[in-house]
This record gives sequence, C-alpha cells and structure tokens, in this order.
Amino acid sequence: MGSVATVRAATNEQDRLIATAKLWGTIKYFHPYLAYRGIDWDKALIDALPAIRSAHSPEEYAKAIGTMLGALHDPATYARAGAVQTQPDTDGAPVAQRTWIHFGLSNSVFASRAAAAGPQTIAISMGDGVNAVVRLSELIPANGEAAIPAPQPDRAYAESRYPSVEYRILAAFKAWIVIRDFFAYRDLMDDDWDTVFASVLPKFIAAKDAQEYNQTVADTITYLFDSQASVQSDELSEFFGSAPVGLTLRLVEKRAVIVDVADPEAAKAGVSPGDIVAAVDGENTIERIKREAKYLSSSTQQSLGALVMARLLNGTEGSTVALTLHTGDPEPKEIRLTRSKAFATTKPQPAAEPIRILSSNIGYVDLTRLAVADVDAMFQKLRGAKAIVFDGRGPTQSLGPALAVHLNRKPDVPVTIVTGPLTITPDLAGNGQLTSTASFFHVEALPEPASEIYAGKTAMLIDERTAGQAELTGLYLEAANNTAFIGTASAGATGQVDSFVLPGGITVAYTRTDIRHGNGGKLQRVGLEPVQVVSPSVAAIRAGRDQPLERAIEYLSR
Repeated sequence: MGSVATVRAATNEQDRLIATAKLWGTIKYFHPYLAYRGIDWDKALIDALPAIRSAHSPEEYAKAIGTMLGALHDPATYARAGAVQTQPDTDGAPVAQRTWIHFGLSNSVFASRAAAAGPQTIAISMGDGVNAVVRLSELIPANGEAAIPAPQPDRAYAESRYPSVEYRILAAFKAWIVIRDFFAYRDLMDDDWDTVFASVLPKFIAAKDAQEYNQTVADTITYLFDSQASVQSDELSEFFGSAPVGLTLRLVEKRAVIVDVADPEAAKAGVSPGDIVAAVDGENTIERIKREAKYLSSSTQQSLGALVMARLLNGTEGSTVALTLHTGDPEPKEIRLTRSKAFATTKPQPAAEPIRILSSNIGYVDLTRLAVADVDAMFQKLRGAKAIVFDGRGPTQSLGPALAVHLNRKPDVPVTIVTGPLTITPDLAGNGQLTSTASFFHVEALPEPASEIYAGKTAMLIDERTAGQAELTGLYLEAANNTAFIGTASAGATGQVDSFVLPGGITVAYTRTDIRHGNGGKLQRVGLEPVQVVSPSVAAIRAGRDQPLERAIEYLSR
C-alpha cells in the first residue's frame, strides 16, 4: 500500500478549481463506471462547485470534493484531508481487470489484463492538505455484462446562451480536458495548455453576458493554432453574421480584394474583381479584420486571412451593407448591397470547363469541381497532354487515392504518417515525470498503380484556400510523382476532425489526428510549400489574369 502526502497547499479559489478540474477530468475519462453506468457526472460537479469555491478549511474543502465523488458510489474513489492510501499493482493472486482507454474522444474500449486483487488507483493532490484517490480499473464481471463502453452523449445545455457560473466553470474544465487529452497537435501550440487554462478560467467566471462568454470560449480555442478548430453557436453566428453578400474576398497585398462577383445587383453597380474594400458599414476594413480575427483559430497567417475574408462582409439575413470601394479611380465608390444566406450555398462557377487543354498542349483540371467518380475519365481525356495543371485552390473531395493510381509507378510508397493521442492513463505528474502520454501510429501508402499510367509532368496550384482535404490531395500527388506546387503556401491544416459540446449550446471542433508528409515533414502550421512562389497582384486581378496558372504553364513548358 502506498502513501501520498500533501504536495503543496492551495491558497485560493483558483487553485482549488484547477485541482478540481484535474480530478473531475481524470474521473470523466478514466473511471470505468463512467463508461457504462448512467452517472450524471456534470451534475455532480455543478452541485459541488458552490461548496468547493466557498470552502474555508481543508475539512470543508474535502467534504465538498467528497460530495462530488459520492455520485460514483465507489468506495475506492474518495477524498480526505491528510494522507491517503493507493492500491498499486502487486504480486498477489491475479484476476482479470479492465481499464477504460480512448482512441479519440468518440472511440473508446475496455482493455483487459491480469492485475492485483484490488483495483488500480491513482492519488491526486488537491492542495490545502486534501488528497483524492481515483479508481482506474475494475474486475471484469463474471457474467460479462457491460463489456462494451457506452459513454453518455454530450449535453448541449442550450436552454440558455448565458449559463450560470457553475456551468461556465464546467465549460472551462471540459474544454481544457478534451484538448489536453485528445488534440493531436498539442505539441505544436505556442503556449502551454495548462497555463492557458489557468489564465482563461477567471474569464469564464467573470463573463458578464452571453456574448462575452461565447467570445471567451472562442478566444480560448485560438490558442490551438489550428484552422480546423472552430467554435459554433447561435451567439457567435450573430456576432460574425450568418448571411454573406454575393462577393468573394481574398487578402491580396494586405488588402481585402474582391475576386468574384456573384450578386447581379453588385455587377450592375459596376463592382468588379480587383476592387478593394476600404470600409464596411463605415468601419475601416483593417479594424474590422482585427476585431474578427481575435476569435478565429488559425494554423498559419495565410489561413487566418482566408478565414477572416470569408466572414468580413457578413451580417443578418436581409440586412443592407454599405461598402466603400477603391476601384483605381481617384474617388472611392460607395455601394449598398443586401445580405442573403443564399450566397453561402451558391458560389459563382467559372465559365471555363473544369477539364480542358490550355496552350502548349497542357491539360488543366479544376480539382474543386472534380468528382472522384470522374477521375478515370479525366485522365482519358487528357492522356495526350504533355503535362497537367491540377488547380487545388479551394475545397476538394477526397481525390488523392483516385489521382495517385494514374501517376505512381512504384510499390510501397508512403504518403502520410498519421498519429494521434492514445489515452491510456491520466496525464498527471508523478514518479519523476511531469507528463506522460501515448499515441497510435500508422503510415498510409499509395494504392496500387493503374494499368495505364500518365507519364507527363504535373503541377498543383495552391494558396491559402488549399486546406484540409485539398492539402491531403496534394500529399498524394507529391508522393505519386513529385507533383510541383506552384502559388503560395497552403493553409497548413489537415487531419480528422472531432467535436464536443459546451454549456450554452456551443460546439467546439478540433483536429484529432496528426498528418505529416510521407517523409515525416510537418504540414500543420506550415502548409504545402511551393517550388515556384507566385503571389497574385491587385493589378493582375483587375486585368483578369491568373498569375499562378501562367507560371505553372511556363514551368511545365520548359
């Protein structure tokens, strides 16, 4: 039997709450009862928080923690003021035991093993001389019941956009724990996540209304530096605006530049690609960008620009937006347009065919308009082209494998290295270790080559709009035939996405798998890097020129 004494004293409410978060999170994802018993672990915390926050002595503090633990009805999990006893593995008569482990937030299993007669437990110092012991394993029932974990689904608590302080504390706890245990790119964060949690917890508590609370959640998630991490709620939809105008913007030469005009009214008013948005509803564009960017998580600066441009003109459905445009004329142009959610789903389609032959017998394929089912026919159509340009400047389907079979000649070619957190034991300091984590690992390989291989050179156009699945397509093209990337760096954000729900009806998404180049090189927070760097200019956009495509044709024509 081991003995654990006090490590340090908790001197204030903040320390007690951080210790409680560590205990609550450890139980939420490692106590086997939470895998299959109908225990409302959220309610256990909510009910105990007032007493935990107001405790004036170690005894009151221990009693409040004990109230929370009482919801488990487990004598092996308890708290008390003073030293506690844990039950380590021993050489006693082994019996079948099981522990709860996770391959991501939504995929968990019971792992069985031989263990000591008593349950495996872990001690957690709570400060103020209070210590807790938590069960981490249990005997496998003789009748085999509850053999498969069935965790309870997240509750949205959407009845109020501005939940009580207890539920806001729960939100902070849950966000910290899920990201700590399940976010794949935690090692690439600029700030220590535990330090971030300590700094934002008071903001969750002090949030004076629904908007400030929702913005606090969004601001917290920006510390992930992950463009696939997002925070969605009705409150934030109102803040950013859910209805766009029929204009597409890009950040060009550090200015918000119109690159597509889908609204017929805007076209009638003379709005053209290359016009610069100088003000929105009287607000300077630069200030508006800064105001919105602070609540958006982004892997790279170029990705942040794309995320902001997608929201910059948004507002409420049917509202009118006043724009000040610089068109190249001496005087700015003032225009008013109507916002509509229809513009979010009806994007302007280029007049040119998505698959065609360009000058110098070079093929062109718009990957953003290519379906997986049409890949074979595309290669048949372009089989006589001396080279092909793949345009990946936007979202694509999962095209990588279908494209690679027509380009690769070699067996056993690695495409990506995929890893992710494997949550086996609590990540708690102890035994001389500050942290302890595990991960799963596998290497994706190219599919077997097709009977007919395209032998010409290929290039892929990329920029900040190349993200997620489009970047993964780029990795397949890179591995298949060393396709040349031309343009500017991609978003630097890919991997499988998972999500969880916080009180107030807030959904948080994050990346749960780490995807790297087949040689181990980073993609996240870097992006696909072009061998030919070509940034568009405002003058070229106004002239209707596509500079990256021009460079690709020149590159492939050599």
